[in-house]
Amino acid sequence: MSLALSPAEAEQLRDLRSRLNRTPKDALGDKSVGPLTKGFFTLCGRVGLSPQTGGQPIATLGELKTAVGEADLTRLKQIIQQLEGLRADPKVWRAVFNFGVLQAILTRRLILGGKETAQ
Repeated sequence: MSLALSPAEAEQLRDLRSRLNRTPKDALGDKSVGPLTKGFFTLCGRVGLSPQTGGQPIATLGELKTAVGEADLTRLKQIIQQLEGLRADPKVWRAVFNFGVLQAILTRRLILGGKETAQ
């Protein structure tokens, strides 16, 4: 899988990241979590981030976000596999959602694709 992203893929990543950033973290955002989660995993499949087994499990949200920031493409796919497992528990998933992990993954994919620079 090539790391390169088409302009359309980059725009889709940025658009979803923007939508995730605008989602309220309280009860007002509850109705958005499901559709945005589905959109996230669908988009991941389109931009070369299909879940992949392997890698060490990550225990805390802070560690998860740090791992995403340092991940190569293979590790990012492994993290997405772990996230798929976390979706089963709505409380845990909402914590992941609110912590900005999904946005971090989208940003990392843009960086790996050469569409943004690491800060």
